[in-house]
Amino acid sequence: MAKEVAKENDAKLHPVAAFITNSINVVMTGKGGVGKSYVAQTLSQYFLHYKRIATSTSDSDPVNASTFRIKALNPEFIKIMENNTILQSNFDQVIESFVANEEITFVLDTGASTYVPLMQYFYDNDLVDFFSSLGRPVFLHTIIMAGQELPDTLNGFKSLCEMVKGTNVKVVAWINELKGTPIVDVKGVSTPLIETPFFENFTDSLGGVVVIEDRKSDAFTADIKALTSKNLTLEEAKQSSEFNIMQKTRLNKVYKAVYDQLDEIYTA
Repeated sequence: MAKEVAKENDAKLHPVAAFITNSINVVMTGKGGVGKSYVAQTLSQYFLHYKRIATSTSDSDPVNASTFRIKALNPEFIKIMENNTILQSNFDQVIESFVANEEITFVLDTGASTYVPLMQYFYDNDLVDFFSSLGRPVFLHTIIMAGQELPDTLNGFKSLCEMVKGTNVKVVAWINELKGTPIVDVKGVSTPLIETPFFENFTDSLGGVVVIEDRKSDAFTADIKALTSKNLTLEEAKQSSEFNIMQKTRLNKVYKAVYDQLDEIYTA
């Protein structure tokens, strides 16, 4: 009896953190080919298959709706752009769906070609302030990549942080190491971005940082390519005869590493 009381008291002193089950997640970047849809698909799998919570996945990329092709995510395609113009009435319906379904987690994959008009929609409709007033977690996810993409993706990250500054909306930076580790100059020394104080400058706007690690292995790269080219989820691959046991092990390792980082962001 004494032990039971002790356990009860300990639980009160050290409550188990709760997982956020009703977040709104918009994946957006103005740079194509940096892994935006992969991030959206990974997010959706994390919520739907790993955490097993009610999740609505949508794809609005007018050029390459790859998330819509992942049928296991039960995605919906949303036409939000026509003739380089946001169809405001269609995007209004997306926002209405967010509001009407307070207990559901949303993942929206937007296209690089829709980034500029979508940002304009955000500003025209004071969307960040509206999201901030909902009383639920809202995250804007963007990607940072090494090489020629680094300046543009860093600027995109900074723009989103500036847009949400002072609100409850947060930005999640995904460092995609597909083309290597992003390197920046620190007082004449080339330093991995993640090892610099860079993100400390955005603590008011930052929801977290997720690293998609460069495994420096052709096998890992080939496994991910095979998975995405077949429009499969991790759970489907684990059950498929098209992947051998070591391929399944490598894929699971890649996703688990990302999921562990997401746990830190989505645990309140």
